[in-house]
Amino acid sequence: MMFDDKKAKTFKYPGIRKAMDGNTAVIMCERESSDAAGAYPITPSTQMGEYWAEEAAKGHINVSGRPLIFLEPEGEHAAAAVTAGMSMTGLRASNFSSAQGIAYMHESLYAAVGKRLPYVLNIGCRAITKASLNVHCGHDDYHCIDDTGFIQLMAKDAQEAADLNLIGRRIAELSLTPAAIGQDGFLTTHLIEPLNVPERELIEEYLGRPEDIIECPTPAQRLLYGETRRRVPELWNVDNPVLTGPVQNQDSYMQSVVAQRPYFFDHIAGLTQQAMDEYYALTGRRYQRVSSYRADDADYIILGQGSMVVQAEAVADYLRDKRNLKVGVVNMTQYRPFPGDVLGKILKGKKGVAVLERTDQPLAEDLPLIRELRTALNKCIENGNVGKGENKPFSDYASYKAGDMPRLYSGCYGLGSRDMQPEALVAAIENMLPDGKQKTFYYLSVDFVHAKAANPTQQIHQQNLLTIYPHIKDLALRGSENPDLRPEGSTTVRIHSVGGWGAITTGKNLAMTLFDLLDFDIKANPKYGSEKKGQPTTYYLSAAPEPIRLNCEYHYVDVVMSPDPNVFSHSNPLAGLTKGGAFIIQSETDDPAKLWATFPGHAKRAIIDNDIRVYYLDGFKIAREEASNPELQFRMQGNAFQGAFFAASPLMERANLTEEGLFNAIDKQLRHKFGAKGERIVQDNLRVVRRGYDEIHEIVEKVIETEAAAPVVKAVGLPVMLKQLPEAGGGLSDVHRFWEQTGSFYASGQGEENLADPYIALSLMPASSGAFRDMTTIRFDYPQYIPQNCTACGDCFSVCPDSAIPGLVNDIGDVFAAAINGIESNGQPTLLLRRAVRDVEKKLRTLIDSAGESAQVSKLIDQAVLTTLAESELDETGKQQLEQEFGWLMDKIGDFNFAITKPYYLTREKKAKGSGGLFSVTINPYTCKGCMECVDVCSDDALVATPQTPQAIEKLRHDWAYWLELPTTKPDYIRISDLDDKIGALETLLLDKSNLEAMSCGDGSCVGCGEKSVIRLFTSTVTALMQPRVKARLDKINGLIEQLDTHIHLKLAQSIQLDDDNAIRRVVADHQNSDLDLSELSKSLNKGNGAEPIDTEWLQRSTGLLKKLRHLKWQYEEGENRRGRAAMGIINSTGCSSVWGSTYPYNPYPFPWANHLFQDSPSIALGAFEGHMVKMAEGFKAVRMAELELNGGYQPAEHDEFLRYFDWNHFSDEEWRLCPPVVAIGGDGAMYDIGFQNLSRALISNLPVKIMVLDTQVYSNTGGQACTSGFTGQVSDMAGFGKVWKGKPEIRKEIALIGLAHRNAYVLQASIANMTHMLEGFIDGLNSRRPALFNCYAACQPEHGIADDASMAQNKLAVESRAYPLFKYDPDAGVTFDECVSLDGNPAMEEDWPTYPLKYNDEMGNEQSMDLPMTFADFAVTEGRFRKHFKQAPKGSWNENMVPLHEFIDIAADEREGRYPYIWAIDAKNQLTRVMVSETLVRTTEDRRDFWRQLKSLVPVEKVFDMEQITQKVRTDVAQQLTSNLLSMLLKDASGAPVSIEPAGVADAQSAPVEDAGAEAGDYEPVWIDTPECDGCEECIKINPKIFQFNGDKQAEVLDPRGGSYADIVRAAEKCTVSCIHPGTPWNPNEKDLDKLVKRAESFQ
Repeated sequence: MMFDDKKAKTFKYPGIRKAMDGNTAVIMCERESSDAAGAYPITPSTQMGEYWAEEAAKGHINVSGRPLIFLEPEGEHAAAAVTAGMSMTGLRASNFSSAQGIAYMHESLYAAVGKRLPYVLNIGCRAITKASLNVHCGHDDYHCIDDTGFIQLMAKDAQEAADLNLIGRRIAELSLTPAAIGQDGFLTTHLIEPLNVPERELIEEYLGRPEDIIECPTPAQRLLYGETRRRVPELWNVDNPVLTGPVQNQDSYMQSVVAQRPYFFDHIAGLTQQAMDEYYALTGRRYQRVSSYRADDADYIILGQGSMVVQAEAVADYLRDKRNLKVGVVNMTQYRPFPGDVLGKILKGKKGVAVLERTDQPLAEDLPLIRELRTALNKCIENGNVGKGENKPFSDYASYKAGDMPRLYSGCYGLGSRDMQPEALVAAIENMLPDGKQKTFYYLSVDFVHAKAANPTQQIHQQNLLTIYPHIKDLALRGSENPDLRPEGSTTVRIHSVGGWGAITTGKNLAMTLFDLLDFDIKANPKYGSEKKGQPTTYYLSAAPEPIRLNCEYHYVDVVMSPDPNVFSHSNPLAGLTKGGAFIIQSETDDPAKLWATFPGHAKRAIIDNDIRVYYLDGFKIAREEASNPELQFRMQGNAFQGAFFAASPLMERANLTEEGLFNAIDKQLRHKFGAKGERIVQDNLRVVRRGYDEIHEIVEKVIETEAAAPVVKAVGLPVMLKQLPEAGGGLSDVHRFWEQTGSFYASGQGEENLADPYIALSLMPASSGAFRDMTTIRFDYPQYIPQNCTACGDCFSVCPDSAIPGLVNDIGDVFAAAINGIESNGQPTLLLRRAVRDVEKKLRTLIDSAGESAQVSKLIDQAVLTTLAESELDETGKQQLEQEFGWLMDKIGDFNFAITKPYYLTREKKAKGSGGLFSVTINPYTCKGCMECVDVCSDDALVATPQTPQAIEKLRHDWAYWLELPTTKPDYIRISDLDDKIGALETLLLDKSNLEAMSCGDGSCVGCGEKSVIRLFTSTVTALMQPRVKARLDKINGLIEQLDTHIHLKLAQSIQLDDDNAIRRVVADHQNSDLDLSELSKSLNKGNGAEPIDTEWLQRSTGLLKKLRHLKWQYEEGENRRGRAAMGIINSTGCSSVWGSTYPYNPYPFPWANHLFQDSPSIALGAFEGHMVKMAEGFKAVRMAELELNGGYQPAEHDEFLRYFDWNHFSDEEWRLCPPVVAIGGDGAMYDIGFQNLSRALISNLPVKIMVLDTQVYSNTGGQACTSGFTGQVSDMAGFGKVWKGKPEIRKEIALIGLAHRNAYVLQASIANMTHMLEGFIDGLNSRRPALFNCYAACQPEHGIADDASMAQNKLAVESRAYPLFKYDPDAGVTFDECVSLDGNPAMEEDWPTYPLKYNDEMGNEQSMDLPMTFADFAVTEGRFRKHFKQAPKGSWNENMVPLHEFIDIAADEREGRYPYIWAIDAKNQLTRVMVSETLVRTTEDRRDFWRQLKSLVPVEKVFDMEQITQKVRTDVAQQLTSNLLSMLLKDASGAPVSIEPAGVADAQSAPVEDAGAEAGDYEPVWIDTPECDGCEECIKINPKIFQFNGDKQAEVLDPRGGSYADIVRAAEKCTVSCIHPGTPWNPNEKDLDKLVKRAESFQ
């Protein structure tokens, strides 16, 4: 595109100058022109669909006078079909998609072309998943549709994205051919830049309305329609019916295809030029099918598409000005139809053309663009070869004679948004020069070998590669320079921040302020990665008085801002900072010298050498003090840096800005961004910016105390957690090899310097490479353990998503032994210590007995050691030696926190002296992200959020090093009697280190991720189940190996004649001068004696069998990675869990893990299961054959046929349970929507794959769009809240019920709110020889609008409010639904809603309480995704027409008019207030009540017991704070103070008492509790609050011994941490499985 040269000419529609990204630019056009859109979220085109849906929700009216229509179907294939259906009925329709979405809808696109449907497909161009997933820019998807017949246009920037959307629409509607308009994903879709937005009036005049009657533009159309037709024909019309899409056979199909070329396709080129000319006439913006820049006199041309063209033009100018090279640029605006005729004319006589493409097709002759170009230019050569007087074969093409044909060079660049600096374009030109390399194909911006290896290991690796593949050194090009192409007077900024801290908002606001204030050209774009909240992020922006022609990461910057105070630990924030530039960093200290001292030496030297001005401010303090909502503090701190930027940069002085003008512009921008959220939010943000401006400080004294030594290149130290993993020979799966070749680059901040080598070609990651990562720097607080307060309830280590807070129980002797082993392994042998600690242990136990639960174990150890030393009878030398060794011991143990708890020490000591163990909770500093979920669930104040200091980090690491040396918890301490039968406190399985380490973590999940908590519990459960089975199997295999080896030897020995002494003496004599072995002895003795020959077939089979058994043993114990056979295998659908769980190079799983596509993990799992079972069957066959052989029963004729067809269907139950399960994991989008057919097929398949659905009710990975698992009224990015829409309109799809409909699959709907129910369900489903569906609620902090530490709290609210009822369907339990379906685990099962006491202060300040039902609205009000459905009612407005919601929904619909539903809340003063509930949320509440009733209808009333009452353990003050934070943005009381809402379930939910069912007389003994022993763990009350209750001292007592089932009583006894519940005898003799329950109860009587 270029503007007309005639300056004087004015145009009717020049556009409205604004700044926005390419996605927004498209929707600014689409919302005016189009009627309807069908779209499915896929990055990076998702925002187009979101923005369209937002406009639809607002009720926007287009130029046709119609409100917008939007449908989000279940996948991209369906979205294409929806769009086609819209277009067929005469609507002007659009679609938005990318990458896999384009490939998925591919077949639909052919049909759209064949039906001549003139819709527009907007593509945010992205790499298509191959060996790995990448959501960034590539042209794979754009070229994926080359053969469909779509018109294809490509925009180079946001201006072209807007203009070409309109031009493409016009071409489509003129030619009756659908059009695809591409723009580079992220590099254009998300890049904010100025453009002239097309006016609504332009769109109306240029495109008209779809129902307009227009003149037919082609002869063919006139034949079909007459002289005129509807602009968008109605192909499917009840008033004019025709059939479209018929079946055509040999008689007619070919004619229908070939006729489209002359009558439709051949007109497109001419209509394209017509549409472009018409657009120019209205706007002055000139477009051509091919645009060129300085190409007329150029010798060398860069030819390409997309955002690269912008930068290429700047490089062309630079090379002309600085190196006198005549370089031009050709922009391929249109790709289909291919403009070969135009290109032939432009390129004639050029010396060289570098065709650069964002795609790679290694098996093709050429990449797509140069392939087409070469064909086009060959036509020009054919024209040139025509003899005199002959007609040219290609009349529209140029004729090439000798010397006219340019030399063509093919370059591949920018795959997956790989950054391409100007240097790469310089390389492309230099390659074509006479003294250049003249490489005909090459890659840009990557390296196959480095000029200088990073370390010796890399040097060897590179040399090996060059020896085998010497040509790779020239396969990639590098330019001789990387010029600074920033415009004169520009200001360029780089921001280093952390995900979730508002860097994107800060960058956008700053850029838009500069645009509004100075009318500067701007470019602002984040460096998007797949990392989630809490991971480092980078943002770039530039502002200049003239166009900025860079589209890459800025290597030259004027200002660096780092809200991340830990930036030096993972990046070099000073890189590229120009001389005299400014560096602004977050700092809590107000002492400049103290801050300066924390900078690395090399950074100090760089600052001084380059005259860099260093500033600091405490943005977090500012945000903390100004943000009304604590949850916004992290995001708002970035705004302080916006103010700091203007204070520190020279921009204000350079632009003659005043403070008043500056803050007026900032105020305008903040109102645009946050105005809809209320004036308070605007003012909060404005104050933060203002204080950032005022409170920035400069470090003036910059001194280097000692001369910094030159940096020494050395290998990055081996991560602590990696040291725990064995080396595995350097193979593909060796995590240590992966560290040396890959991980070390990332650890040193050089991840982009990975080589293009054979390893990365496979995109494989070894298991547990998450061990590379250290999360220390992403948290500000850490959970400090207070052992004296700990009751060992286990809630903390159960809920932690990051395996970062393990619980452990150790014998005292093991504690000392671990320390001594650690001392000795470090080269310090001990002489006296091992004997001496035996005395220390005795003294320590005595001291603990005296101190009880309040014992501070570390101090008592000191005391015991000192006493032992004082009482020692050793001589002086011995005492000195012992004192030294005790010193080593105390240094090793340090202040490690052990707790004396009732479950593991005091209660056990009462039963058997010396049996008590020390309990500990230790923070893993390398995986803890600081979510504070553990603090939130700890009701004993044993964990406290504490600011992280260098000293704290040192202690955390010391303690963790010692924890690694401690042995795992012994089985005797794990309170599980039988895991398969689910007997015991199941969560204590996490006390075993192997179970805890079922996830290595180190991944990119959000802080407090709810998905990960579920997956971690699941993987731990699988590991716990598999461990004892494998151990038993190994014992069996070892026994079989020993027996079979003996058996073979004995049978061989039987063939030797040993009863002839004379014969033996003769043989020995004959071999006096030579060696005699068993083989020779056997041969000599049997010679001539007629002995039976050895059965060679048997021998071969038996020895082969022995070999198989030994190999099987090796697989279980060691395997290729020296960690043994994995406990399970995972197939993960694309989605949030796959992205945070597999972002290169961090793999948190020790299992085989694979991702293929979004929708197909159940199907991949089916295939993987079959192959996996073949492997399992081979091992089981070997064991079975060995047993048969040893029993003398193996008969080949009888058994070989059976073994030949032996598969998983023949496995015994023991064998089946030894098979590591194949598990498909996916989110609600993958399983409820796009992959639903795959899920359904897997459930009905009879193949026992296990399917885990992480139900977040939002498409978390693509930014939180609507999903069919979401609730009615839920506000999301594709279900907005506005004049027309009030959030998601549909009810929730209940996948658990759909799973039940398959009838043969085990189905569990679960939540961490009831961990016992979840773990029991996992165990049953895993053990089932059926398919199993685990549908688990997963709180998503950013998309649900909840706090990082709120996952457990929100899970509990979801279950209690009937938002997420617990559910189980086990087809093995019977035949009827009442036999197979269980609602156990839900609270108050007889009632519609559980109740909870709401405590508040009356007007006199006295504490009051009222019992209230826990409705869905009480849950919804605590989450941001429902915030817009609530409004606080000032007390003065209360009247009798206001009705409590639970009463309102029981009123008949025709009697509701004039009545207004509300829920109760408490305000900031802890006084009652009312919150009004929207009509939509009323319907949702009714829906959840009705669904609960439907579920209960599956179970007979007499079966509905209150089996697992879920209670809210969040303390009242914390809960009040949580909801106050979430709602403060929308609620105020009459005085203007923020209102707080206490959610239902703040206290224990209650239900109506069960009537006494009566008991038969006889030997009945009711349950009883040794109440003084109770430690208040609440386990029994959570199981059944009708049987148990707390007394005034918060100790358990029996409320009603017949208030529930005997199963509840036994389970409570098993879960009781102090064994103070004694079950007595059953009161109901008809209860199911009573004999088993009585047996389980025996140990607690």
